[in-house]
Amino acid sequence: MRGLIILGLLAAIPAHGRMLDFHSDIRISKSGELTVTERITVVPEKQSPALLRELPPAARVMDVIRNGHPERYVLDGTRLRIGGEPLAGGRHTYQLMYRAPRRVAFLADHDVLHWSLKGGERITAEVVLPTAVPARQIRTEGSGPEFQSFVRDGRAAFRGRDGLAIVVRFPKGVVAEPDAGERARWFFSDYFGALLVAAMLGLSAWTLVLMRRQSRRA
Repeated sequence: MRGLIILGLLAAIPAHGRMLDFHSDIRISKSGELTVTERITVVPEKQSPALLRELPPAARVMDVIRNGHPERYVLDGTRLRIGGEPLAGGRHTYQLMYRAPRRVAFLADHDVLHWSLKGGERITAEVVLPTAVPARQIRTEGSGPEFQSFVRDGRAAFRGRDGLAIVVRFPKGVVAEPDAGERARWFFSDYFGALLVAAMLGLSAWTLVLMRRQSRRA
Protein backbone atom coordinates (compact mmCIF):
# COMPACT_ATOMS: atom_id res chain seq x y z
CA MET A 1 0.00 0.00 0.00
CA ARG A 2 1.53 3.26 -1.07
CA GLY A 3 0.43 5.04 2.11
CA LEU A 4 2.33 2.58 4.30
CA ILE A 5 5.49 1.92 2.28
CA ILE A 6 7.04 5.32 2.62
CA LEU A 7 10.01 6.85 0.90
CA GLY A 8 10.07 10.58 0.26
CA LEU A 9 12.39 10.87 -2.72
CA LEU A 10 12.57 14.61 -3.18
CA ALA A 11 14.70 16.50 -5.61
CA ALA A 12 15.21 20.20 -6.09
CA ILE A 13 16.61 20.89 -9.53
CA PRO A 14 17.50 24.34 -10.85
CA ALA A 15 16.97 24.33 -14.60
CA HIS A 16 20.44 25.86 -15.02
CA GLY A 17 22.70 26.68 -12.12
CA ARG A 18 24.05 25.63 -8.73
CA MET A 19 22.17 24.77 -5.58
CA LEU A 20 24.25 25.96 -2.65
CA ASP A 21 22.06 25.15 0.35
CA PHE A 22 19.02 22.97 0.90
CA HIS A 23 17.37 22.89 4.35
CA SER A 24 14.21 20.93 5.12
CA ASP A 25 12.20 21.39 8.33
CA ILE A 26 9.81 18.42 8.71
CA ARG A 27 7.18 18.61 11.43
CA ILE A 28 5.09 15.50 12.10
CA SER A 29 1.60 16.12 13.49
CA LYS A 30 -0.26 13.74 15.81
CA SER A 31 -2.35 12.67 12.81
CA GLY A 32 0.81 11.76 10.89
CA GLU A 33 0.57 14.59 8.35
CA LEU A 34 3.83 16.38 7.67
CA THR A 35 4.26 20.13 7.41
CA VAL A 36 7.45 20.68 5.45
CA THR A 37 9.24 24.02 5.10
CA GLU A 38 12.20 24.11 2.77
CA ARG A 39 14.76 26.83 2.18
CA ILE A 40 16.76 26.51 -1.03
CA THR A 41 19.55 28.86 -2.12
CA VAL A 42 20.56 28.76 -5.78
CA VAL A 43 22.85 30.68 -8.11
CA PRO A 44 21.31 30.65 -11.59
CA GLU A 45 23.24 30.40 -14.80
CA LYS A 46 22.17 31.23 -18.36
CA GLN A 47 19.07 33.14 -17.19
CA SER A 48 17.57 30.09 -15.48
CA PRO A 49 13.75 30.46 -15.66
CA ALA A 50 12.56 27.99 -13.03
CA LEU A 51 13.21 25.73 -10.07
CA LEU A 52 11.81 22.21 -10.38
CA ARG A 53 10.74 20.21 -7.32
CA GLU A 54 9.51 16.66 -6.99
CA LEU A 55 6.99 16.47 -4.11
CA PRO A 56 5.45 13.45 -2.38
CA PRO A 57 2.13 12.12 -3.73
CA ALA A 58 -0.93 14.07 -2.49
CA ALA A 59 1.21 16.97 -1.24
CA ARG A 60 -0.59 20.32 -0.91
CA VAL A 61 1.45 23.47 -1.51
CA MET A 62 0.79 26.17 1.08
CA ASP A 63 3.29 28.88 0.17
CA VAL A 64 6.14 29.65 -2.23
CA ILE A 65 8.43 32.66 -1.67
CA ARG A 66 11.53 33.88 -3.50
CA ASN A 67 13.76 36.50 -1.93
CA GLY A 68 10.99 37.45 0.51
CA HIS A 69 8.22 37.84 -2.09
CA PRO A 70 5.48 35.45 -3.27
CA GLU A 71 6.52 33.47 -6.33
CA ARG A 72 4.21 31.89 -8.87
CA TYR A 73 4.22 28.13 -9.29
CA VAL A 74 2.46 25.28 -11.04
CA LEU A 75 1.91 21.87 -9.44
CA ASP A 76 1.40 19.10 -12.00
CA GLY A 77 0.91 15.84 -10.15
CA THR A 78 4.04 15.60 -8.02
CA ARG A 79 6.14 17.97 -10.16
CA LEU A 80 6.30 21.54 -8.83
CA ARG A 81 7.58 24.19 -11.24
CA ILE A 82 8.48 27.46 -9.55
CA GLY A 83 8.86 30.71 -11.44
CA GLY A 84 8.99 31.25 -15.17
CA GLU A 85 10.71 34.55 -15.80
CA PRO A 86 14.51 34.58 -16.28
CA LEU A 87 16.34 35.18 -13.01
CA ALA A 88 18.93 37.87 -12.50
CA GLY A 89 22.45 36.80 -11.55
CA GLY A 90 23.47 36.29 -7.94
CA ARG A 91 21.93 34.26 -5.15
CA HIS A 92 18.21 33.56 -4.90
CA THR A 93 16.60 32.05 -1.82
CA TYR A 94 13.34 30.14 -2.09
CA GLN A 95 11.09 29.10 0.77
CA LEU A 96 8.49 26.41 0.12
CA MET A 97 5.85 25.16 2.51
CA TYR A 98 3.68 22.13 1.81
CA ARG A 99 1.77 19.44 3.65
CA ALA A 100 2.10 15.74 2.93
CA PRO A 101 -0.21 13.07 4.39
CA ARG A 102 0.51 9.39 5.00
CA ARG A 103 4.27 9.59 5.17
CA VAL A 104 4.72 7.63 8.43
CA ALA A 105 5.09 3.84 8.28
CA PHE A 106 3.50 1.91 11.16
CA LEU A 107 5.52 -1.18 12.10
CA ALA A 108 4.95 -3.86 14.72
CA ASP A 109 7.02 -2.37 17.55
CA HIS A 110 7.73 1.20 16.43
CA ASP A 111 6.90 3.76 13.74
CA VAL A 112 9.26 5.28 11.22
CA LEU A 113 9.72 8.12 8.75
CA HIS A 114 11.91 7.67 5.67
CA TRP A 115 12.91 10.80 3.78
CA SER A 116 15.39 11.53 1.00
CA LEU A 117 16.72 14.83 -0.32
CA LYS A 118 18.60 15.14 -3.59
CA GLY A 119 20.67 18.08 -4.74
CA GLY A 120 22.45 20.78 -2.81
CA GLU A 121 26.11 21.32 -2.10
CA ARG A 122 25.10 21.55 1.54
CA ILE A 123 21.99 19.77 2.88
CA THR A 124 20.50 20.00 6.35
CA ALA A 125 17.22 18.63 7.70
CA GLU A 126 15.37 18.52 10.99
CA VAL A 127 12.50 16.21 11.91
CA VAL A 128 10.28 17.36 14.79
CA LEU A 129 7.93 14.89 16.51
CA PRO A 130 4.52 15.99 17.85
CA THR A 131 5.58 15.29 21.46
CA ALA A 132 8.83 15.63 23.42
CA VAL A 133 9.92 11.99 23.07
CA PRO A 134 13.12 11.39 25.09
CA ALA A 135 16.20 11.37 22.89
CA ARG A 136 17.11 7.84 24.02
CA GLN A 137 13.87 6.55 22.43
CA ILE A 138 14.61 8.07 19.01
CA ARG A 139 16.77 6.15 16.56
CA THR A 140 18.25 7.64 13.42
CA GLU A 141 19.89 6.15 10.34
CA GLY A 142 21.02 7.64 7.09
CA SER A 143 23.41 7.72 4.20
CA GLY A 144 25.07 10.21 1.89
CA PRO A 145 28.37 12.07 1.57
CA GLU A 146 29.55 13.45 4.93
CA PHE A 147 26.36 12.23 6.64
CA GLN A 148 25.86 13.20 10.28
CA SER A 149 22.88 13.02 12.64
CA PHE A 150 22.04 14.55 16.03
CA VAL A 151 19.18 13.66 18.38
CA ARG A 152 17.49 15.74 21.07
CA ASP A 153 14.21 15.27 22.93
CA GLY A 154 11.43 15.27 20.35
CA ARG A 155 13.61 15.92 17.30
CA ALA A 156 16.43 14.72 15.08
CA ALA A 157 18.74 16.76 12.85
CA PHE A 158 20.83 15.71 9.87
CA ARG A 159 23.43 17.18 7.56
CA GLY A 160 25.47 16.18 4.54
CA ARG A 161 25.96 17.17 0.92
CA ASP A 162 24.76 16.22 -2.57
CA GLY A 163 22.10 13.85 -1.25
CA LEU A 164 20.71 12.54 2.04
CA ALA A 165 18.59 9.51 2.84
CA ILE A 166 17.38 9.70 6.44
CA VAL A 167 15.39 7.45 8.75
CA VAL A 168 13.79 8.43 12.07
CA ARG A 169 12.37 5.68 14.29
CA PHE A 170 10.22 6.51 17.31
CA PRO A 171 7.87 4.73 19.76
CA LYS A 172 4.37 3.71 18.86
CA GLY A 173 1.62 6.04 20.05
CA VAL A 174 3.51 9.23 19.20
CA VAL A 175 1.53 9.36 15.94
CA ALA A 176 -2.08 8.12 15.77
CA GLU A 177 -2.19 4.87 13.82
CA PRO A 178 -4.98 4.57 11.23
CA ASP A 179 -7.67 1.97 11.87
CA ALA A 180 -8.69 -0.78 9.44
CA GLY A 181 -11.41 1.36 7.86
CA GLU A 182 -9.04 4.22 7.15
CA ARG A 183 -6.43 1.85 5.71
CA ALA A 184 -9.10 0.40 3.43
CA ARG A 185 -10.02 3.90 2.23
CA TRP A 186 -6.35 4.62 1.54
CA PHE A 187 -6.05 1.40 -0.45
CA PHE A 188 -9.17 2.15 -2.48
CA SER A 189 -8.00 5.71 -3.12
CA ASP A 190 -4.54 4.58 -4.21
CA TYR A 191 -5.66 1.78 -6.48
CA PHE A 192 -9.11 2.88 -7.66
CA GLY A 193 -7.92 3.29 -11.25
CA ALA A 194 -6.22 -0.12 -11.31
CA LEU A 195 -9.23 -1.81 -9.70
CA LEU A 196 -11.58 -0.19 -12.21
CA VAL A 197 -9.45 -1.36 -15.15
CA ALA A 198 -9.24 -4.86 -13.69
CA ALA A 199 -13.02 -4.96 -13.22
CA MET A 200 -13.62 -3.79 -16.80
CA LEU A 201 -11.18 -6.38 -18.17
CA GLY A 202 -12.83 -9.09 -16.11
CA LEU A 203 -16.29 -8.07 -17.31
CA SER A 204 -15.10 -7.99 -20.93
CA ALA A 205 -13.53 -11.44 -20.60
CA TRP A 206 -16.70 -12.88 -19.03
CA THR A 207 -18.86 -11.31 -21.76
CA LEU A 208 -16.59 -12.83 -24.42
CA VAL A 209 -16.92 -16.27 -22.82
CA LEU A 210 -20.72 -16.01 -22.76
CA MET A 211 -20.78 -14.92 -26.40
CA ARG A 212 -18.64 -17.89 -27.43
CA ARG A 213 -20.87 -20.30 -25.53
CA GLN A 214 -23.96 -18.88 -27.20
CA SER A 215 -22.36 -19.10 -30.67
CA ARG A 216 -21.51 -22.76 -30.10
CA ARG A 217 -25.09 -23.57 -29.13
CA ALA A 218 -26.50 -21.78 -32.18
